[in-house]
Amino acid sequence: MPKKYRILFLDLSINEEGFKIQMAHLGVSPETVDIIIEKAPVILKEGLDSKSSTLYADAVRNAGGIVEIQEDNPAEKVVTHAIAIAPFKDFTMCPECGLKQHKRKVCIKCGFRFRKIENGLESGNVAGH
Repeated sequence: MPKKYRILFLDLSINEEGFKIQMAHLGVSPETVDIIIEKAPVILKEGLDSKSSTLYADAVRNAGGIVEIQEDNPAEKVVTHAIAIAPFKDFTMCPECGLKQHKRKVCIKCGFRFRKIENGLESGNVAGH
């Protein structure tokens, strides 16, 4: 069986009004965009093949959204109609640009390098640009 993928919306890379305008060009209503932004991180689309997931993610990125393509695992789903939202502990906010995102070593928006926390002590943030 071929792998399926889902698109996870994380945040905006442009201002909210610009994102709404760009998403309207894709046929998404302003009300739906408001819900997407408010509920972020939120799954936008599920059950896509590899090519479709890439096209979908690229369209949202070009509209000003920050998205992630994830493998869609139907075995993980308990309730199919619920919106899947990752737990807060999986996210961080960049102190440089304020972007909320999955924890990683470098901010996906501005390139800020997050410091590593060991034994409750931080070893120093470094601007990535």
